[in-house]
Amino acid sequence: MQRYLWQQAGGRRHVYDTERDIAAPGRALVALCGEVVTPTVDDITGLWLDRTCLACDREVRVRLGFPADEIPPVPALEGAK
Repeated sequence: MQRYLWQQAGGRRHVYDTERDIAAPGRALVALCGEVVTPTVDDITGLWLDRTCLACDREVRVRLGFPADEIPPVPALEGAK
């Protein structure tokens, strides 16, 4: 299994660490942005139409070693929320 996975929950698509959490309906997990979210059945099985959590997107890029030019700066994230 991949270390980091995306999961829709709490109105956004978040990234979580599979070594710490398991995504399941009704089970809280800590997203890489630091938010604690709880996926619903619809979040697990339904369409993922919620917006991407930009803080999670940035953090997973940092952890996976993306090139610096592919990691948005934090201030840019604040204006896009």
